[in-house]
Amino acid sequence: MRKRMIWAAFIVCTIIGIGLACQMKISDGQRLYVSPKTIEDYKITINSEREEIKKLQAMVEETEEKLTNYQMAEQPGEQSQEAFEQSLSDEVEKYKIASGKVQVKGAGVEVIVDDGTRELYLGEDVNNLLVHDMDIVMIINELNRCGAEAVSVNGQRITANTAISCSGYTVRINGEVYARPFKIRAIGDGKRMAAALVDPDGYGTSLKNWGVQFEVRLKDDITIDAVSKNYIYRYMNKLQGEVKN
Repeated sequence: MRKRMIWAAFIVCTIIGIGLACQMKISDGQRLYVSPKTIEDYKITINSEREEIKKLQAMVEETEEKLTNYQMAEQPGEQSQEAFEQSLSDEVEKYKIASGKVQVKGAGVEVIVDDGTRELYLGEDVNNLLVHDMDIVMIINELNRCGAEAVSVNGQRITANTAISCSGYTVRINGEVYARPFKIRAIGDGKRMAAALVDPDGYGTSLKNWGVQFEVRLKDDITIDAVSKNYIYRYMNKLQGEVKN
């Protein structure tokens, strides 16, 4: 009876060993498990890239349409002149939107950042729990990297001329002083922007690990105001003639 049990155990172990060996050979010695969150992140990234391809295709079609309008404008006729003027009007409106001159709306994300409320560790610097200007800049950079088309912080439109700096326990944005909490809104691919911020290596996750309060919400209808002031260019002029390096 004992010999039978030993032989039975030997056979079972042999079968299990062969099965493990085959599995190791199939997987090349690597673990095949992938977490559901990783799969979901990959899905979001793939969908975002598909949307980006659609945007590029739409841009190609738009450019071809402009080319057709310009070619029609070269031909005599009232209709071709109207098409040319409409094309120029559309171009002006598009650049107004891009420069922040007009109010815009669309789907995207809303990010809330606030100082942490947990107890400090022994000897810990209180700055670890405070929101700094660099935190806001890093979040804006991440949103822009994910294709944000318009961004605002506490109602202030962010443009190429925007300056963000700490001013004591407040933050100065476009010359205006704001206190916590900071509400950052961005119009664009909300799922892609949110996924990047809450990714294990995302900046939002880092803030939460430090103890700073961080929350991101998907929004279907975000309104972002135009820039609060007009910029006067005193030193920059349009280059006339041939461009020289």
